[in-house]
Amino acid sequence: MATDARAEIKARLDILDVIGGHVSLHRSGTQHTGLCPFHAEKTPSFSVSQQRQAWYCHGCHEGGDIFTFVEKIEGVDFPRALELLAERAGVELEKDRRGGARGAGRRRSIELNERAAKFYEYVLWNLAAGGAGRRLLAERGVDEVLARRFRVGFAPQGGQAGDALSRYLVARGGAALSEVAAAGLAGRGGRDLFRHRLVFPISDERGQVLGFGGRALGDATPKYLNTPETGAYHKSTALFGLDQARQALRELRVAVVVEGYFDVLAAHAAGVANVVASSGTALTREQVRIVARHADLVVLCFDGDAAGRRAADTAVDLCAVERLAARIAVMPPEFKDPDEMVRADPAAFAATISGAEPEWHVLLGWATAGIGRGVDERRRAGERVAALLRRIPDENTRELYAREGAQMLEVSAASLVASALTEVRAANLTRGRSAVDRVTAPLGVASPSPAVEAGSADPGLGDDDLGNPPPSWEEFLAAYAAQRPALARLLVDEMGLDLDDLASPAVRRILELARSVPPGSVLPLHALGAGDRRLAARLSVRDLPELATDADPVALERAMADCVRQTRKAASRGRARREIDDLFAASGPLDPERDENVAARIRRLLAEERESPE
Repeated sequence: MATDARAEIKARLDILDVIGGHVSLHRSGTQHTGLCPFHAEKTPSFSVSQQRQAWYCHGCHEGGDIFTFVEKIEGVDFPRALELLAERAGVELEKDRRGGARGAGRRRSIELNERAAKFYEYVLWNLAAGGAGRRLLAERGVDEVLARRFRVGFAPQGGQAGDALSRYLVARGGAALSEVAAAGLAGRGGRDLFRHRLVFPISDERGQVLGFGGRALGDATPKYLNTPETGAYHKSTALFGLDQARQALRELRVAVVVEGYFDVLAAHAAGVANVVASSGTALTREQVRIVARHADLVVLCFDGDAAGRRAADTAVDLCAVERLAARIAVMPPEFKDPDEMVRADPAAFAATISGAEPEWHVLLGWATAGIGRGVDERRRAGERVAALLRRIPDENTRELYAREGAQMLEVSAASLVASALTEVRAANLTRGRSAVDRVTAPLGVASPSPAVEAGSADPGLGDDDLGNPPPSWEEFLAAYAAQRPALARLLVDEMGLDLDDLASPAVRRILELARSVPPGSVLPLHALGAGDRRLAARLSVRDLPELATDADPVALERAMADCVRQTRKAASRGRARREIDDLFAASGPLDPERDENVAARIRRLLAEERESPE
């Protein structure tokens, strides 16, 4: 995406207007403050700087600019956030002709899907043809209020030609049959895809209808039918109920994933609103990534049969790859699925979700279930446990479950770990990779790559800026650059700051970015890695009296010069200490002349350190 488009968007949109649509902001000095929308709090810790066009939460330590705010509040990636803000700002993004045609086709499909959803809703609630659908909802315990909230509808048989929806969209929506087919609503001949089925719209997080899932009545097959792949609908990324769950996900940061459409409706009926379904398919890595944008923890609540267990087992590996913490809610044996459980005992379902246990603990219990005293039986159980252990990416977690498994099998934990790692090394070597650097990768699943923010070639600090902050003088240098990027050039070009002297890589990257910013522009926080961005955002909203409009310029110059001196001094001390360490490490057999030379050199280094300029 063109950099000038990002700059144009930021020039047209004020951060107070963007954030103010989601947060009630109040002026506090030079900042605006409010309750953070990303974590629960009673005292405002969320700050917005209109001057720097930046935001930062002192509670959850998230921060950035308008792009990162939209990413988090909408649960989308950077390209989608760019599109949303470009649409709001009236900025046209550069695309090739093919991409532009695909975008237009996607928008048309969404438009026709919306018309189709209204058509299906009308049939369900207003026509005799929808009576079968209403009866099915009543049988499943879904009341009208809940069904209408999810926009459940009914697709009629459509007469002999089976084209009721197609005729409606052509006559009332001005659509061509080719457009109806491209949206996945009908075949090329105009015969409707969904006929005599209860229909569930599948929407994105903003409520735009991407496609549908249709549930057959009676013994008709297939029992469930989904929209085919279209410009708007992709089965591997679609999550049913995401639009209805978004607010609860934002508040709780926990997602419950179930298998079916009725499971989602049942969960809402039981008071569990942070729930989504995988839209009639096994959970995919793409879906896990979307869930991870909205939640820090996922609870897997699949059917209680063998297929449901296999689905949960596979989903655990996907969550591990995406570094998403997971728990498994095990269905009681007397219930087939969440829908059935809610109809029998809504409170019990909510308790099952809240009592979900860590994923590896549940899988370990399944691997050791029903073992007896026989040697062969215990050996096979040991193999299952070892296979499970080698899927656990974190070494400490693996060790804890190795001890738990060893107690169950009455063997040593060391033998289980050794067995697991032996198989990992064998598998890695077979793939031609180092057995050392791949020990912690789950077998059978692609190894995760570091998450890099769009527009950045560096993953940033991660959370290092919280646990290991830069030296105070370096923080001030970064703050000056974050709030007035032009000062970065002054610091390096005129005041002699050597960026290689900086102890903090994050501060170095912030200053390097600030030096590249055109005069008069704000620091583009979205161009930094996640950790660097949090640090720069925190420093952007820091009050610095020397940067006030009525401040004495001499005071600012004096403060910057002092920080540059402190940086040089710290760098000089660091070099001296490293040389001293090297001299001590190089000592060998007794050699008076050499030892005296080393001692003299150490005394000179210590003296230079003491005499380093302030």
